[in-house]
Amino acid sequence: MLSEQLIRLFIKQPQDTASPKVRYAYGRLASFTGLVCNLLLFVGKLLAGILSGSVAIIADAFNNLSDAGSGIVTLLGFKLASAPPDDDHPFGHGRMEYLSAMGVAVLIILAGFELASSALDKILHPVPAQFSWLTVGILAAAIAVKLWMAVFYRHVGKRIQSDALLAASVDSRNDVICTALVLVTTLLSRFCALSIDGYVGMAVALFIMWSGFLVIRETISPLLGQAPNPELVENIRSTVMEFEGIVGIHDMIIHDYGPGRTIVSLHAEVPADRPIGKSHDIIDNIENRLMEKYNLVSCIHMDPVETDNPEALRLKEMAIGLVTAIDPALSIHDFRVVVGDTHTNLLFDVVTPHGYKDRDGLSTRIKQAVHAADEKLYAVIKIETSFTG
Repeated sequence: MLSEQLIRLFIKQPQDTASPKVRYAYGRLASFTGLVCNLLLFVGKLLAGILSGSVAIIADAFNNLSDAGSGIVTLLGFKLASAPPDDDHPFGHGRMEYLSAMGVAVLIILAGFELASSALDKILHPVPAQFSWLTVGILAAAIAVKLWMAVFYRHVGKRIQSDALLAASVDSRNDVICTALVLVTTLLSRFCALSIDGYVGMAVALFIMWSGFLVIRETISPLLGQAPNPELVENIRSTVMEFEGIVGIHDMIIHDYGPGRTIVSLHAEVPADRPIGKSHDIIDNIENRLMEKYNLVSCIHMDPVETDNPEALRLKEMAIGLVTAIDPALSIHDFRVVVGDTHTNLLFDVVTPHGYKDRDGLSTRIKQAVHAADEKLYAVIKIETSFTG
């Protein structure tokens, strides 16, 4: 496969995709490959468009020129993202990849707008395009090249989890569709007198602008702080729970500072009667394991919980039952029991899904349910929202 041959030829240690240097090498290879291909396609299509007088072909040519500019933006994004952490950016510069993907999308939209202007002029002032088999051959070759580029960008983008390269893959796929439409229009001009060149050019332009909008929508989400991948959340949870002495986990927060730069914080529940030094050693081992398996920097808070007090365990199970009876989507953690002379306080946090209505009313309902179960019991509750979906 040509993609793998290029990777083996130009990238050292291609499997170490978490390394900023290796990611930059992948990005540089993809960007230079795209730059060369797009410039060649621009020259070929521009020649074909001038010879045939087709605005659709010329529009498609300048679309490839904008793709070449996008490649430069992508390359710059990878270069900036590979910079090491500094005093102002202690978590590195990985989010520059997201910004470069957004830059590519903006260029796509601008190119589409320019193409739409040219197509509108051709619709208002139609001029028959000249047919030639040379034009057909150039367009067919362009489709084959762009199809390979879409596969190449997607292959590399998925390997290094790059939104910028996945956006370039989408753009190349769109180019395949656009050039195919132009080719069909060129062939139709051979057999019918209808002048549809401008209309096809307009359709191509609108399609390009729509694809750019979709890329912006997908790229802006991680910059705003999108929910983490559920598979990653479950992998972290299962890895932590594999360690003996971990009773449960909660309050997991995953911070995304760009591909390969993820930080996770969570609370790990440990038996209250276990020596603190032993529990601390387990926590250190968990943090090391998360780094080895998922390249995650982790910060774990240790929560001691009662595991051998039958009465505390009974009250906890009762509280869980009362809360889930109100709504099965609710969960509790940080459960503690404070026994007094006249009453007993049950202290715990309640986790709600996003968008949960009537949070204040929920607290009141839980308190009433606990007190109804036993008049000596009072609930002291903190309502939280999950950060992992």
